[in-house]
Amino acid sequence: MKIVLCSDYFYPKLGGIVTHIENLALALHRRGHEVTVVTRRAEAAGKRGFPFEVVRISLPPGFPGFPYFDRMEKIFEELRPDVVHAHHAFSSIALCSLSIGRKLGAKTVLTNHSVQFLYDSETLWKPSSYALFPYRKFIECADEIVAVSRAAARFIAQFTDRKVKVIPNGVYVEEFAPRRKRFDGRSLLFVGRLVPRKGLHILLEAMKILVKKKQNCLLTVVGSGCLSPMLKILAESSPLKRNLKVKGQVDKETLVKLYRKAHVFTLPSLFGEAFGITLLEAMASKTPVVATRQGGVGEVVKNGKTGLLVRRGDAEGLAEALLTLLEDIPLTKKLAENAFKEAKKYDWNLIAERLEREVYSQ
Repeated sequence: MKIVLCSDYFYPKLGGIVTHIENLALALHRRGHEVTVVTRRAEAAGKRGFPFEVVRISLPPGFPGFPYFDRMEKIFEELRPDVVHAHHAFSSIALCSLSIGRKLGAKTVLTNHSVQFLYDSETLWKPSSYALFPYRKFIECADEIVAVSRAAARFIAQFTDRKVKVIPNGVYVEEFAPRRKRFDGRSLLFVGRLVPRKGLHILLEAMKILVKKKQNCLLTVVGSGCLSPMLKILAESSPLKRNLKVKGQVDKETLVKLYRKAHVFTLPSLFGEAFGITLLEAMASKTPVVATRQGGVGEVVKNGKTGLLVRRGDAEGLAEALLTLLEDIPLTKKLAENAFKEAKKYDWNLIAERLEREVYSQ
């Protein structure tokens, strides 16, 4: 099949949606499909090679894609896709592509990746959706609607009367799986966007508690975002400077090494975590997870079986859970093995096959 994946978000941007689209495109390509990614043009895109085509549309920074509808339509007429798969319900390129795909007679699919707003007020989602009537009209152009988690499905269901199918994010387990996993009793890892909703300030409070009991513990922070300058200052001059290392954004090879080396991975998000691809990456690396109980996290991490879950915003609870895994090696190994087995269920080849069977071919 000719499959076009569409979103405002793609390399060189960072984040879960970008990772999802790239890995899905690769999985579909490997399964013999002709895959094209349609996204915004980016000045810093460079010449990174993909085994699938990437078509970039020139749009002013931050400018919605709707006025460029005609330009997009010409691109789709040239591509002549069998399937138009839009990603992220609030991406203008994605929404335009659904309308164009339907007009051209292609199968149209929308995947929702997030709980976009009013994270803690589900009772307001439905009335708020009617205030965003244009979005509802565009979303209705989708023949099939998919969500990456039950949490994301509950959200997008407020914008449509169509049935929402849950097909999760995936991971290439073979890329992350270590030959031999060692637990050093000190290495902690955070990977993600350095923004307030990820709960990094709670993690730093937990570290202050943790170092009193485990002086040699070391937290490595990987990612970029508005909190980067503050974290770098803390890593150089705060009382935590011996226990905090800020790496910034790293390449894939370095990231895999960090996952494999870590004793514990932590995701202390406060809200808006529809799934958390980094959870799967850690689990595939046989690195047990300590995360907060919110959004779609509990759908991936089973408390006491594949990781530990704590209340969001609870620095003391987070510190206690981290200390437990740093000191209880038998428990750590058990959680790591269980997590690795669970991660195999999310292999990208299996996810791509489900999309073919349950969505594209319907």
